[in-house]
Amino acid sequence: MSFFIRTFACMKKNISHTNLVTTIKALLHVVSLLSAPLLLTAAIFMAACSSDDANDTPTPTNDNAEIAFTANIWGMMGGTRATFFTTGDLTSGSFMASAYNANSTTAYINPTTVNYVIDKWVFDGDVKYYWPAESFLDFFAYMPVVPDSYITSGPTYTTARNPQFSCTLPMTHAGQASITEFVYDLKTGQNKANQGASGVMLNFQHPFARINLQLSSIQETIRINSITLKGIKKTGSFSHAANPQWTTSGEADNFVATLNADYSANDVIGNYIMIPQTFTGGKIVVEVNATWIDWGEPYDHTISTEVATEWQAGTSYTYTFTITKTDLTVDTSKYTEQW
Repeated sequence: MSFFIRTFACMKKNISHTNLVTTIKALLHVVSLLSAPLLLTAAIFMAACSSDDANDTPTPTNDNAEIAFTANIWGMMGGTRATFFTTGDLTSGSFMASAYNANSTTAYINPTTVNYVIDKWVFDGDVKYYWPAESFLDFFAYMPVVPDSYITSGPTYTTARNPQFSCTLPMTHAGQASITEFVYDLKTGQNKANQGASGVMLNFQHPFARINLQLSSIQETIRINSITLKGIKKTGSFSHAANPQWTTSGEADNFVATLNADYSANDVIGNYIMIPQTFTGGKIVVEVNATWIDWGEPYDHTISTEVATEWQAGTSYTYTFTITKTDLTVDTSKYTEQW
């Protein structure tokens, strides 16, 4: 019997599970005629082999729960100019995510792309990350994964719970045509107990203001050449910190929407990303250059007006124009909303 025990031990070490089982079955035919104890010994070795094979890939337990995300965030919406993210469930695309030991800059998960695959968000390459046993994590996420070139610095996470970035925005109608809004979220104090069954909830925030220009009414014979918003800061730095804030820099500039087009009443002229800011005297100057017929000939005319306003982060402002040959009226009493 000792011979068969040594034989089984040798086979267990040197041949695959499938071949080992086949060989054992053949030997059982022989040993079954010899003794019941020897048969029992072989069966024990078969059970051991099967056990080893099942444990090749350990199954995660509740003690190493997988980190997941719920993306009730901002769905992409294409406007007439810049591409914005608007409230909705995002079920496509990607975002960048990282995790840090709570209230520190020590990375637990380095910045990694998260993609929507079939019906859930997964880390790029289907890599799995697991919650620490006891400690808490802070999550920083943003999209698009590769920010557009107007983001001149960052986003960075060099100070705990304070993502930062800097930007210089294009100040023309055409310049904003190819850019996509940058949005982000910071979720602090998360652990495997409070994440919920569906994972870490990300609610991305709009750090910019959104400016919408549209027409209320217009005389049919008027062609709009350009609309200018004067005294706008295009460069600034954003800091989340305890109270998210912007710091503008550089000289004030003009935002110019060169149109040279015919419009009808209620037409949307464009939607634009702007740095949140206040203005000298609490007002900006809005100027419209348009062409209409005087004495049988087309002539360019410039009309302007002052508009009381300020731009806050995460707020959408709609300026509605009424243009006649003698007057320009800009209505801001409606359509100012959280966005």
